[in-house]
Amino acid sequence: MEFPAFAGKTFDFVIFQGSKVETVMQDTIPKNGKFKLTIPKKYAPYTGMCRWLITGSAEGGGIDMAIPGYDFSIACLSAKPDNENIVYQGFEAVNELNRLNSEQKTIIDKFETMSKAMQLYDKKYPLYAAFAKEKGVQAKAYDEFQEALKLNPNFNARFLPIVNLTQGIPHHLTDDYKQKSLLFNEFITQKMSFEDLYVSGHWQGIIQSWVQLQTNVVNDKDKFAQDFKQISDRIKSSKHYTDFVGKVTFYLTQYGKDDYIDSIARTVLSSGKVTEYLGSMQVYLKAIVGMQAPDLQITEHIGKLEDHNHKGTILKSSELAMGNYTQTLLVFYQSGCGPCEALMQILPGKYEALKEQGIRVISISADEGELLYKNSSKDYPWPDKYCDFEGKNGLNFKNYAVKGTPTLFLLDKKGAIVQKTATLEEILRFHKIEK
Repeated sequence: MEFPAFAGKTFDFVIFQGSKVETVMQDTIPKNGKFKLTIPKKYAPYTGMCRWLITGSAEGGGIDMAIPGYDFSIACLSAKPDNENIVYQGFEAVNELNRLNSEQKTIIDKFETMSKAMQLYDKKYPLYAAFAKEKGVQAKAYDEFQEALKLNPNFNARFLPIVNLTQGIPHHLTDDYKQKSLLFNEFITQKMSFEDLYVSGHWQGIIQSWVQLQTNVVNDKDKFAQDFKQISDRIKSSKHYTDFVGKVTFYLTQYGKDDYIDSIARTVLSSGKVTEYLGSMQVYLKAIVGMQAPDLQITEHIGKLEDHNHKGTILKSSELAMGNYTQTLLVFYQSGCGPCEALMQILPGKYEALKEQGIRVISISADEGELLYKNSSKDYPWPDKYCDFEGKNGLNFKNYAVKGTPTLFLLDKKGAIVQKTATLEEILRFHKIEK
C-alpha cells in the first residue's frame, strides 16, 4: 500500500467472516506512506472482501475491495483517491468489479427502458414490436453475461451476483414481481455459494432477506423445509453451517415462525455440522415438537422479592396431564407485550372449552414486577399461574428456549411436545374449537 497523502493517519484493516467483521490489523501510516496489509495465518490464503478504513480522522475514507488469495499492491499519490488515480498492480481489485457492474447496468437499463416503453404504448403502436424485440435481445444478453460470470475465476465475478441480491436484481431479467421473488429463492437455494457469501460482507442481510422471502412470499412451510435441506446439504463447513442455522433460527424466532423452526429441526440435528447451540439455537436441544418437554421449575417467593427468600417445586412434564386431563397447554407471555395482551384477552373466554377438551392450562409470565404480574393475572380463570420475576432469564424460559412472547406449547398425556406456536388460533384450530 502506498498512500503518502495520508501519512500519520491511523487505520483499521478488516475482513468479513459470516456475521462477524474481524479487525485483523490496526496501525498508523508511516511518513513515506508505504505499508503492508497482512492477512493473519489463521485466515490465509483469504479470498473475499475486505475493508481498509482510515480512523481517527474527520475526513475518514478507505477502500472496500476483493482479495484474490495472493499478493497485490495499491498506490495513490493523490489526497483525494478515486477510480482514476488509484493504481493496482497484480490484481484489479476494484476496477474489474466496476467494469462488470457497468456492463451489467447497461444491459439492465436497456431492458427496463424497453419494458417501460411497452407499458406506455399500445400494442398497435408501430414501434411496439421493435420494443418487444429489443427487450428480448437484452434479456438474452443478460443471460449470456451471467454465464460469462460463471466462467470468470476472479472473486469479483462471484461477488457481483451477491451484490445484485441486495439490490433486488435477479439472475434472469423479468418484469413480474412474483417471478422475481421466486428467482431470488432459486438462486439462494440452488446456486448461491455460501463460501463466497461468508466472506462477502452481506451474509446476515441476505439470510434475513431469504427468511423474509420464504415466510412472506413463498409462504409454504413444507417448501421452506425442502429448500433449507438443499442449502443444508450444500454447506460443507461446520463454521459456516452453524452461523447459517443460527441466523435462520434467530429471524424465524423474531418473526414468530416457530412451526418453521420445527420443520427444519430434524435436518439441523441430523446434519452433524452444528458446532455449538447458543442463543436461539438452544431450541433444537430443548423444546422441539416430538421431544419430551422439560420439567417446570416453579419458584414461590416468600416475603418481599428483594429478600430473595423462596422455595422451589418441580412439576414433571410427564405428570402435568393427570386425572381427567389428556393434554397440557403451556402459555409463555409477558404483560405489556402487544401480541400477549391480545392473547390474554381471548384465552380466558376459551378456557372452559379447552378444559372440556381435557386440556390443562398453565401460564408462565416473564413479568419482573410483582404488582404488574398480580394485577394482570388476577382475573385469569385457570388456577395454574406462575411467575419467578426473572423475566425471560427465568429457568422455564431458558429450559424451553423461549426468546419471544407469546409462545405456546401443547403437550400430550406423557408430556411430549405435540405443538408449538405463537398464536392461540392454531391451538383452537387443532382442537376444532370455535374462535
